[in-house]
Amino acid sequence: MRTGIPGVLVKVCGAALLMPALLWASSARDLVAWLDLPADWSRSVENNVVVAVPGDLAPGNSLLFLIEPPVPEGGALESDYEKALVDLGPWTPVHQPIQQSLPNGWGFRQGVGVTQLEGTTYTALTAVARLGSLRARFWVLADSDDTYNRYESIFVNAIGSVQDFTHPVSASTAPSVSAPVKAPPIKSHQLDPEFGKGLSGVYVGVERGLSASAGVGSGQQQIFNPSTGRYETSNLGTAPQVQTQISDYLEVDVFYPDGTYRRRLPVRGIASDFSWERQQQRILWGTWRREGRRVIVQRGSYTTTYTIENDHTLISDRGRPWMKISPHSGKRFQGTYARADYRDASAPRLVLRADGSYEDRGDIMRMIGSGWNLVVPDGGVMLSRWSEAEARRAMAGGSGTYTYENFTLTLRDRDGRMWQTSAYVPPGETLPGPARLVVNGRALVRE
Repeated sequence: MRTGIPGVLVKVCGAALLMPALLWASSARDLVAWLDLPADWSRSVENNVVVAVPGDLAPGNSLLFLIEPPVPEGGALESDYEKALVDLGPWTPVHQPIQQSLPNGWGFRQGVGVTQLEGTTYTALTAVARLGSLRARFWVLADSDDTYNRYESIFVNAIGSVQDFTHPVSASTAPSVSAPVKAPPIKSHQLDPEFGKGLSGVYVGVERGLSASAGVGSGQQQIFNPSTGRYETSNLGTAPQVQTQISDYLEVDVFYPDGTYRRRLPVRGIASDFSWERQQQRILWGTWRREGRRVIVQRGSYTTTYTIENDHTLISDRGRPWMKISPHSGKRFQGTYARADYRDASAPRLVLRADGSYEDRGDIMRMIGSGWNLVVPDGGVMLSRWSEAEARRAMAGGSGTYTYENFTLTLRDRDGRMWQTSAYVPPGETLPGPARLVVNGRALVRE
């Protein structure tokens, strides 16, 4: 196995750091509470730069994700980007950098290219984000286009989550590097019987932000339009093999009857015990209240307002509709699903059948899920203890039976393992064979 990609760390972090390509440590000083990454990605910190590594990398693969959290720094996106390239080293662009600004004030500039580090060629992404005087920087280094494409939607989504940034967490108040992160308890959460009544429930809407391209070499993207209930084709022009852009994407808001709010579904589904998540992912939790024909959401220092159109539709302060979706409890699926942005012949597939059986072909749960989704054995606890071989076996595909209850997909393998993850059917789709299914926040497409 390759022993990491240390070259850029000398410049970015100020110290040489040999990072194994696969680390199962589940603890690190968390300087970026806003960062949306799977829980089993290992993290370490060098001079306030976070180094993240996927928790499911196969032997021989390498990928590093470097995050420099927002800091006060004068400048502009163009100069920020050029400085980030200088800090990276030799750089050959694949395409011209993309730069766009969002209505909330955040601006992004990012580009994909090829870099040479210590005699090895890497596919690399360099990105910068700016909000006024605050600047954040990101670098991704992958040993192949295939490795890059496999994780592209994850790290691009994480870069976009900088919009959730409220204030930096100082090293003095951050958790200790050596402090273990406990996994959420493996027990069901008794969902409030009032959930789904009135304004409470799960809403899906379209946000605009940094996202991965819809497919390798694709010049078009399918975007859901809540107002029509249909997917519409958006022309992106000719895209290189690896590309990111500012585009529309599905997002989820959860309104609990007691006034609790969450951005996105809990990791193990809405029917799980999410006390752990409320502690570890504070930035995603908040409160909501109704004031006349408005719904006010408060999340940290972030406030947003929705206008109530009816009990099933809210209009965001950007004029976009958010539609309440049904939990479809007890329903069955029928179809073979692959990740929307990774569908070549060798890509993993999830087969869901009307008789309640499932098949994980090619370790798709290892791709779209994380150790926290493996509840038997408890991956959140064991990933830091297993060897690489043990972890690969535990996270490998299999077959068995499944259930779908309250936006929670549970897979019970024949060998006794059990996966539990959030899932939902987007608006406009019908069962048993929806064209699109979202599992653990990842869009899957039926073939």
